[in-house]
Amino acid sequence: MRFSIDQLQAFVVAAEQGSFSAAARHLGKAQSVISTAIANLEDDLNLSLFDRSTRSPKLTSHGEALLLRAKRILNECGVFLSAADAYQMGVEEKITLVVESMAMTQAVAEALFYFEQQYPLVEIEILHVNESEVLEFIREGRAQLAVLQQLELMYPGEIEVYGLGSLEFWCVTGVDHPLAQEDKVTWQMLERYRQFLITGRYNQDTPRWRVSDQVWRTESAHSTIPMLQQGLGWASLPAQVVNDFVSSNQLKRLELSFESQPWKQGIDLIWSTQHPQGKATQELIAQLKSIQL
Repeated sequence: MRFSIDQLQAFVVAAEQGSFSAAARHLGKAQSVISTAIANLEDDLNLSLFDRSTRSPKLTSHGEALLLRAKRILNECGVFLSAADAYQMGVEEKITLVVESMAMTQAVAEALFYFEQQYPLVEIEILHVNESEVLEFIREGRAQLAVLQQLELMYPGEIEVYGLGSLEFWCVTGVDHPLAQEDKVTWQMLERYRQFLITGRYNQDTPRWRVSDQVWRTESAHSTIPMLQQGLGWASLPAQVVNDFVSSNQLKRLELSFESQPWKQGIDLIWSTQHPQGKATQELIAQLKSIQL
């Protein structure tokens, strides 16, 4: 390499301070050290960075062109050192978070936003896996945390659990669909019409979600909504996804005769007690615990 970090620092600070003497005071070094560093940098680059013909040195056109690049290099050096210090203090390089079925909500995204403010250098990997694979990922250490719908069975003893709340689900259909004309919809009525099952992150392609013998499957709620608007069937979707469509009369929320309260799906945060947690993972757990679904 034809230059050193000290040379770049002397160049940048001298340009910012307006003189070599001011740069020396700013850096706590002798002026001769600053002058020599800049002169050596110019020799190494075979370019004049400062015009010294005036009382105060002025940047040359080459100096002006290279100043921003030099600042960028110094900034990256700072990031590099900050990352190294963080790792030395026990901060992880990467956290893998499994988000299963319908659990990737706006609230989870907000928790990640606040986490990023404190640990901007930590890489986050978000995986969407099937319900049956979540515990395997956590047990094997392939993921540090998981946000998932509550399991019907007890969690294994080595799994720590924190309930984040629950998501409210609404049955919705198009405003012109036959079901939309009913004041109260029975279970038998739902059975007669096509049901949309969301097989992607909502993981509805399981017996507990299926009501009708006629089903169409899609991978996202957003791809389902236009078909619901066309009256092709009905679906059970999180209220936060369809609320705006219902409010604007683009979809009809069905009043179910067999439901006194909207059905809710509990959401849990889990992690393994058998794998050590760094400071960043502990902070992410704290942020996720603070969310309100």
